[in-house]
Amino acid sequence: MEVTLLDVFVSVVVPLRDDRDIVVSFVDELVGVLRGSVSHYEVILVDQGSTDDTVDAVRGLLERLDHLRLLRLTRPFGAETAILAGLETVIGDFVVVMMPDTDPPQLVPELVATARAGHDIVSGVRADAARDPLYMRVLGPAFYAYCNRVLKLALPPHTTELRLLSRQVVNAVIRSRDMMRFMRMYSAYVGYPSTVVSYRPHSRRGRPRRRSFGEIMQRSIGIIVANSTHPLRVISVLGVLISGANALYAGYVLLTYLLARDVAPGWATLSLQASVMFLFLFLTQAILCEYIGRLLQEGSRVPDFHVLEERHSAVLLDEDRRKNVVGGEDGRP
Repeated sequence: MEVTLLDVFVSVVVPLRDDRDIVVSFVDELVGVLRGSVSHYEVILVDQGSTDDTVDAVRGLLERLDHLRLLRLTRPFGAETAILAGLETVIGDFVVVMMPDTDPPQLVPELVATARAGHDIVSGVRADAARDPLYMRVLGPAFYAYCNRVLKLALPPHTTELRLLSRQVVNAVIRSRDMMRFMRMYSAYVGYPSTVVSYRPHSRRGRPRRRSFGEIMQRSIGIIVANSTHPLRVISVLGVLISGANALYAGYVLLTYLLARDVAPGWATLSLQASVMFLFLFLTQAILCEYIGRLLQEGSRVPDFHVLEERHSAVLLDEDRRKNVVGGEDGRP
C-alpha cells in the first residue's frame, strides 16, 4: 500500500556532544521516520567539541545516508548556541529541534501536522513533571509565573528543547539572535502563534539525567538576565527608595540638632555624614543599574560561535527529490 507523504520540506537540527554511543541509532531511526512521513527533508548534526568518536560516527553516517550535514564548532559553546548555528543553515519550510538522548523521532509527523494546522511554533512539554523533585514542584510554578506575569514572556511550564519552528520564526530568531541565548525563550520572544505537544521523554542511555539544583538555578537566572532587564530595574527602584529614605533621615537629623536641647556631642555630625553617604551610594547604584540595563539591551557583537568544519552526505540526491534545494548552473547544491 502506498504511503501518503506530507508535501513539505522539513529540516531537523540535532546538537551533539560526546554522543558516540547513541548518535548512529538515533539518526537511523530519525531518517526512517522522515522517509516515511515527509516528502523532502534534511538533518543537520551540530557537534560542539566532542572528545569521543562522535565525529567519526557521523562521518560514517554521511557515507551511507543522504540528506545529512555535519557542522562542527570549534569548542563547546552550549546546546543553545549549537542549535542557533544549525538554524542559520537550514533551508526547510519547517525546522524541528531535537535532543538525541531524550526526544523520540516518532513525534516529527505530529509536530509537522500540528504546525500545518496554523501554528508557527510547536513546543514539547514533559508529561512526567509529577516525578520531579519536591523543590522543582514548588519553585517551578513560581518561576513560570514570574516569567509570564512580570517579564511578559509566554513560557509554557515544563517545556523541553524539543521544538518545531516555521520558516518565518526561524528568520525572526536569526534576526534577534543577540536578544536570546536560551532555546526555550525563542517562542516566547518572537510572539508567533504557538501551541504545545505533550510527550514523555525517554533516555537512550537507560539512565535519565536530571539537572542538579545548582544547574537549574543557574539556567533560570540566565534565562531571566538574557531576556529582561527587570532585575536591574528592581534594584534601581530600590536604590531610589532607599536614597529617599536617607534624605528624610538627614532632614530629621538637622531638625533634631536645631530643635532638641539635649543632643549628644557628635551625634548630629556622624548621623548626617552617614545619611549623606548612603544617599549618594544608593543614587549612584540606581543610575548605574539604568545604564547597565541599556548596555545589555544593545547586545553584544561578539560572534556566538565559530565553525571548524562542514560536511555533506556523500550519497547523491535523487533528481526528483531536490525540491527547495538552491543549486547553481551545473546543478550542484
